[in-house]
Amino acid sequence: MNNRSPVIWTALILIWTLTLSACSAFATTTPQPLPTIVLGYNNPTPNASSGAASLAQGGGVTASGIVMPAQAASLAFTQGGKVKIVSVTAGDQVKAGQVLVELDTTDIQIEVNQARRHFQELTSQASIATAELAVANAQQAVIDTQKKVVGLKWPRASDTLIQNTEAQIDLARDALTKASDGFRGVQDLPDGDQRKAAAQLAMTNAQLNLNRLIGTANWYEGKPSDIDVALAYGNLDAAKASLQEAQWYLALIMGQPVPNTATGSNLAEVEQAIVDLTLAQKKLDDARLVTFIPGTVISVDAVPGEIVPPGKVLVEISDDTRLHVETTDLSERDVPKIAIGQTVQVLVKALNQTITGRVTRISPLADTLGGDVVYKTTVDLDAPPPGLRAGMSVEVQFGSTQ
Repeated sequence: MNNRSPVIWTALILIWTLTLSACSAFATTTPQPLPTIVLGYNNPTPNASSGAASLAQGGGVTASGIVMPAQAASLAFTQGGKVKIVSVTAGDQVKAGQVLVELDTTDIQIEVNQARRHFQELTSQASIATAELAVANAQQAVIDTQKKVVGLKWPRASDTLIQNTEAQIDLARDALTKASDGFRGVQDLPDGDQRKAAAQLAMTNAQLNLNRLIGTANWYEGKPSDIDVALAYGNLDAAKASLQEAQWYLALIMGQPVPNTATGSNLAEVEQAIVDLTLAQKKLDDARLVTFIPGTVISVDAVPGEIVPPGKVLVEISDDTRLHVETTDLSERDVPKIAIGQTVQVLVKALNQTITGRVTRISPLADTLGGDVVYKTTVDLDAPPPGLRAGMSVEVQFGSTQ
């Protein structure tokens, strides 16, 4: 051991010297950071341009959000009934205008048939012929009443007739004078005497004849009274109104347009028949549940034979072909910094990918989240990436409004 001890000692000194040198060199070297590993759903490698850290380092306003379909529909019948056909199931792709559910329309079809039959009767060829005759009669009535109105402006008799009547009045006066003289000659006879009675009757008839002739002459020569004028014009107005209503009615049943101010009992009956037929047809149309958007059927809550009430949601549809982002926690303190058209960076957590977009709507009404006041903001995406789905959570960073 005495021969080996110097060797061992020398080795220990060498190791100690190297250790001190190494420690001195390490202390003067700048430490290197360890790489940050980003845990993504589809891409486990670090991504400096699209990771969560990139949004946090950018500063500004950030908010959480969720991917939402641009269109969604919860479909229900406006009327109750018995389900006859269910044409879709959850997961089906549907097009706008596609029929999803149908009700039993047996009773509704009867209503449609009755309303259509009534309308057809009112607009038949026989009804048209009757209406044409009514128009012709109304036109003749207008002509007749117009003649009476025009007659108000002219003398009621010719000059010759008036002169003849005046001559008859002169003769009637002479006859009355003679009859009066004859009565005076026998007026002292006792009542019941035949000569006195005959003289009295002759005088009375002479007076009545004179009165009649004078009245006739006055009518021939005189102007129409206010009552005569009112009656003539009133009859003309009534005839014209009847003609107009007859013409409107004829036009309507012949399929021609009529003004909104058109009136008439026959017209009202036809219009009511049109309303009845329209409402019955609408009930028939409303017995089919039709989607107004394309998309994916999310749920179906109807089976054939089931009685469904009006308003019950039977089918829900989401249009996943058009997606946008809605924020969930944008604070009332940050919303003044947001503007329509503002650019944003959207980190889709499930895809570990950042995409761009623009603010298209800021809700005018506030919501509450855990006691905080928040405003929902909608962001349209510039280029939605493959794999983006409704319901995915995102982080939104709002850019400058300048």
